Amino acid sequence: MSASNTGVWLLEAGGQFVVQEAPMYTPGPDEILVKNKAVAVNPMDWKIQLYGPHLPFPSKYPFILGVDLAGEVYEVGKDVTKFKKGDHIAGNANWFLSHEIRESAYQNYTIINAALAVPLPHTITFTEGSVIPLAVSTSAMGLYPPARLGLPLPQSPKAERIGKVVLVWGASSSCGSMAVQLAVASGATIVATASSKNHEFVKSLGATAVVDYNSETVVSELVDAVKSTGEEFLGALDAIGDDQTWRLCVEVAQGLGCGRVVSNNPRIPVEDIPEGVEVLGVTDTANIGDKREIVEGVWGTFLPKALKDGTIKCVPEAVVLKGLDKVAEGVALCQKGVSAAKVVVEL
Repeated sequence: MSASNTGVWLLEAGGQFVVQEAPMYTPGPDEILVKNKAVAVNPMDWKIQLYGPHLPFPSKYPFILGVDLAGEVYEVGKDVTKFKKGDHIAGNANWFLSHEIRESAYQNYTIINAALAVPLPHTITFTEGSVIPLAVSTSAMGLYPPARLGLPLPQSPKAERIGKVVLVWGASSSCGSMAVQLAVASGATIVATASSKNHEFVKSLGATAVVDYNSETVVSELVDAVKSTGEEFLGALDAIGDDQTWRLCVEVAQGLGCGRVVSNNPRIPVEDIPEGVEVLGVTDTANIGDKREIVEGVWGTFLPKALKDGTIKCVPEAVVLKGLDKVAEGVALCQKGVSAAKVVVEL
């Protein structure tokens, strides 16, 4: 009996999620079909549901969202050699670029590019593995392109120190905690922000100094923390990406007299950027295209070894719901806010 598929559909822009039958897919060249075991929720999901009528994506409805998944390889396409049926993997579904539901995570079966999948060692569960894919891709596209922060690619075991400081704003978030780990594995020194209750968690990931973002003197404290390292300030990665956080990163860069700010906010108003500071948005997460060297270096070379030896931890901790029909609840919970955690739906 052939497999059948079910997905969580957003029927219209600004509408509600509904569980309905979905097509079954066949992987093309360089693709794998994954039987999903766990999918993770990201802020982009509730923002699309809430602001859908005002956004350029998805380009059509009904649509299926979701980008973070972990599961078993069900079928491999032509030219795929590093995976076989039954392998346990985590992967970055890529609907954001393709605008095709076959590459969306909120369903039982999903197509992903094999370059954006990583084998899961037996010590890592599907639930744990599902929290990292988008965070890996987003952080990598902020940290490694020469036009962004331009760090050397990560190594496992961790690279020698390179004498550069990176500020990670929102370091206990999914993207922030991955950015800290990747940057440390690239030899950078990390100064970070997080709420006071999450300081030890962020330090456990390798941050040298952590400042409470709620502090009225957060900017001056960060400037002092960077200066106290005695190393060169390379720039900031704003893992939160709201209108306030990238501006605060800019203030830190101004206080240090130099620097580049890379933000998860793709819409930075050019007229608001002060002279002497460069601000860039990350809009090409998981875009293999001209970033193939970075994708292969991070996903293909570094990540498999780093997950095995513990250089990369699958954090933050998962808040678990069970069943496709809980995706809507998970999106609402993500909108409400979870601290140093990520909502995961087990299938």
